[in-house]
Amino acid sequence: MEGQPPAGPAPLWHSKTTDQILKELGTGVNGLSSQEAAQRLERYGPNALTPPKKPGFFAKLWAQLNNVLIFILLAAAVVVAGLQEWIEFGLILAVVTINVLIGMVQEGKAEKAAEAIKAMLSASATVLRDGKRISIDADQLVPGDVVFIKSGDKVPADLRMLQVTNLQVQEAMLTGESMPVSKNLSPAPERAGLGDRKCLAYSATSVSSGQGLGVVVATGDAAEIGQINKMVSEVDNVKTNLLVQMEILGRWLAIVVVAIAVGAFLLALLRAKEPFVDAFESAVAIAVAMIPEGLPALVTIVLALGTKKMADHNAIIRQLPCVETLGSLTVICSDKTGTLTKNEMTAVAVQSAGARYSITGVGYEPKGSFTRDGQPVTAGDMSSVAALLEGCMLCNDSHLHQETMPDGRQAWLPNGAPTEVALITAGLKAGLKLDALTAAKPRIASVPFESEHKFMATVHQAGPPSSSGTGTSRRIMYVKGAPDRLLPMCSGQLAGNAGGSGSAAAAAAADLAPLDVEFWQRAQEELSSQGLRVLALCRGEVGPEEDLALLNPQALLQRPPSLAFVALIAILDPPREEAIEAVKVAHDAGITVKMITGDHALTGLAIGKMLGIAGNGSVITGPEIDDMDDTALRAVVNDCNIFARASPENKLRIVRALQTGPAYPGAMDGDDDDDDGPPPGKEDAAQQSNNTNMHSSRQPDKHASRGVAAAPVGDAVPVTLARGTATTLSSSGSMRDVRVDVDEDPEEQVGRQVVAMTGDGVNDAPALKAADIGVAMGITGTDVSKEAAKMVLADDNFATIVAAVREGRRVWDNLRKILLFNLPVNFAQGTSIFWAYVIGFHESPLTAIQVLYVNMVTAVTMGMALAAEPAEPNIMQRPPRRPGKRLLGKLILWRCCFVSVLIVVLVLGMYAWGGAEGRSIHRRRAEAFNTLVFSEIGYSITTRFVKASALHPRVFRGNWVMLASVCVTAALQVLLTFVPGLNWFFAMPEAMGGIQWVRVLVCMVVVFLVVEAEKALVDPVLMPIVRPVLDFAANHSPRFLWLPNPKRMMRRLRTRKEA
Repeated sequence: MEGQPPAGPAPLWHSKTTDQILKELGTGVNGLSSQEAAQRLERYGPNALTPPKKPGFFAKLWAQLNNVLIFILLAAAVVVAGLQEWIEFGLILAVVTINVLIGMVQEGKAEKAAEAIKAMLSASATVLRDGKRISIDADQLVPGDVVFIKSGDKVPADLRMLQVTNLQVQEAMLTGESMPVSKNLSPAPERAGLGDRKCLAYSATSVSSGQGLGVVVATGDAAEIGQINKMVSEVDNVKTNLLVQMEILGRWLAIVVVAIAVGAFLLALLRAKEPFVDAFESAVAIAVAMIPEGLPALVTIVLALGTKKMADHNAIIRQLPCVETLGSLTVICSDKTGTLTKNEMTAVAVQSAGARYSITGVGYEPKGSFTRDGQPVTAGDMSSVAALLEGCMLCNDSHLHQETMPDGRQAWLPNGAPTEVALITAGLKAGLKLDALTAAKPRIASVPFESEHKFMATVHQAGPPSSSGTGTSRRIMYVKGAPDRLLPMCSGQLAGNAGGSGSAAAAAAADLAPLDVEFWQRAQEELSSQGLRVLALCRGEVGPEEDLALLNPQALLQRPPSLAFVALIAILDPPREEAIEAVKVAHDAGITVKMITGDHALTGLAIGKMLGIAGNGSVITGPEIDDMDDTALRAVVNDCNIFARASPENKLRIVRALQTGPAYPGAMDGDDDDDDGPPPGKEDAAQQSNNTNMHSSRQPDKHASRGVAAAPVGDAVPVTLARGTATTLSSSGSMRDVRVDVDEDPEEQVGRQVVAMTGDGVNDAPALKAADIGVAMGITGTDVSKEAAKMVLADDNFATIVAAVREGRRVWDNLRKILLFNLPVNFAQGTSIFWAYVIGFHESPLTAIQVLYVNMVTAVTMGMALAAEPAEPNIMQRPPRRPGKRLLGKLILWRCCFVSVLIVVLVLGMYAWGGAEGRSIHRRRAEAFNTLVFSEIGYSITTRFVKASALHPRVFRGNWVMLASVCVTAALQVLLTFVPGLNWFFAMPEAMGGIQWVRVLVCMVVVFLVVEAEKALVDPVLMPIVRPVLDFAANHSPRFLWLPNPKRMMRRLRTRKEA
């Protein structure tokens, strides 16, 4: 309806004239009436963002309690409370409380990103109401309001500009464009990107200069920042494989614990003829013994130590479980500027009419030299080069100075536009002195750079009087800017390598030659084809009759061609040297590096080639992505590593396409027979997916860009799913195809790409949140991007990501070692009691207090030593870890069973030996307890190396924490055994005899040596026997035990069967 803001999809405000917009919005240049504004406020609501739904305290508490192991512990606590065993009750409750508190403290609060967006909004606005200029709260703005903005303001809503006066708006947080954008009134094409909609000013952006008048076209959630807020709220965090595997492990432990506890209860009741209460108490003791209460704390410690090491290398982890995910990365999608490159523009070449000079050196530090055809430039030629570059330093509003940093090193610090600073650096390399030059040729007039005109001009006083005889000093104009804008302003060019006669104040007649337009256009095209940004430099004389007060862009454009074309200067933001090396390390580790930049395609490709990630040389641009549906994008995303002119929406789609597209093309850690890849029911789908991809792809070269050709999709049917994304299901509709469903959480998909995405702007937040690892920039990043990300780079350096990947792999290795150590000990505790009843012992060899002590103190102490294990030497030569890889592979599961049986035999053997010697129950329990703990010590030392032998000098190197843990654990055992009061509390009021201590130490050595012998025999002898047994058990176990989210998965399967 005319006269009211249109409902439905947002109109293309940027493509319409001001008259059309005022008519559609039912307003005018004098704004709305107060009555109309009140009605619209009622209709559209306040200019505020919808707050995200926040879970309450009890919801967060339930999320931590909703764990099968916690339920078993709580049930055990209720039982022992009923039996009035208050000490055990208190200890079990303390265990539950500690684990819940750890979980709540470490929980990632996703709503913070939306809160950070809300904090960026303007608090007030200056509007026209009833024809009067008034100030109101920004949340009272409505579509159709006319708003004033000026330098220093935050734009209070999305505005279509009606009037502008030198208005520039900083939109980096939305568009990624680092320079302020000059606003105008001209409509933009319908398909123009955010950064090209010069007639719009967006809510929450900042006015850097000038002023303007605009009409509100969108408020609150309808504004551009509101759409981002909505995307951030709707994008689900990706659950890490560690959390998934811990859930699956918990289910299996719960079944094993309950089964053994029930069996022990029946044995105690029926065979040992114990009273019902005593039999039930024994069953509870077994359940408590077998549950690894200290495991959550150990996992948190391992992740926290990894976080600390990453922080030391400038990688700040915001969510602990993501430390482990870093070790699974298969793709890193990185910004170009400042992350892969130095963000220090560098002049790399100067093209004169007679020669092309290359410039060495990187960054702002003026260290480098000039070469011509690969040979150093002679001293005579350097004077010409310096003369060529005089204009670059004079026609310049930026500065470069040297300062002493707090650490004592000297650093060159820029002040101004990076491109201009690069020109100053080039002049300094040529031997020019900026202060001396500006003093000799002071500026007397200037035309500042404007994006509309693409050039800058300065006029300088240049010494002696002109030849006109008027006595006026010579005035020289330098102009720099886009070559296509400056060529029409020139009538000639400097001849050969001439830099100008004498002091280069002006070109003498002998130095000038006719303008060769084709030559300069070819040179520009050649340099641009290398991804270089090309600037032109011209100069000319300003006659005494010209009034400098009238100097402006229009006057220069209308001036007859009179300038001399001096040179082309090629500029590049060079790659970081450490990024080049980090890319090589990433390729060795099987990780693909993709560049996603807002820059031009040629520039992105040039940097990609320097970094070694360009692959087949293909580049996909943002508009091309916009033209693709999700199926088409998934078909090409793996085979292209350079994405240019990409928008934030493109980033999000690239992440989703990688996560749901063709599987990783090469072998992965977890593909071998014993380490386990996906759970049963998933292998076939994974194999089918991998085979399909491998038939149509090439094996990735470690030292080239990793990429895989698109999988064939000719017989696939695109399916739109709940999240608004698409996938392909084969026409067979078989249950195997379920595994590629996009609607499943990405972590449920087999062999998928695990993606890290970098970003720094508000607009990057959805992609950062959707990625497996969102990486925000610590220096240039906004608070919104940091809140949405899981990791923040304190130094904005790509090499830091690769270093974090190495640490993530170390963390995963150490987690497996901790499980390899922890589970046999817990099983040994519980099954010792179980087998005691089977054998016919009348008393339990271990008490509940002793078991809880081992779980919470000894296991944690020794586990911390394994958490501190250094990375293995070949850790970055291994391929990425397969998504869904189990924490417990066949080898580790076998060793857990083997060591558990070994420790049970020793514990029960020492307990029985003491009984045969006629020792009291207290001495026998003391010996069994110490046998258990010292066996743990021996086993922990050999666990440092899963397959390598610990009978080697390396066992004494690399981990001093292990030695400290052994000493502390042994000392505590001595205290608990001999200190009065303590030994009573732990059911050992009678001290052990000397022969008992000898037997305990012998047991420790036996465990160490037997496990070392098992390592030598496991691959050639044991695993060929054990593997089929474990495969049979896995293939015939209930499927829901292996699924990350069994309820949701079963619901999906039923739905598909019905369909």
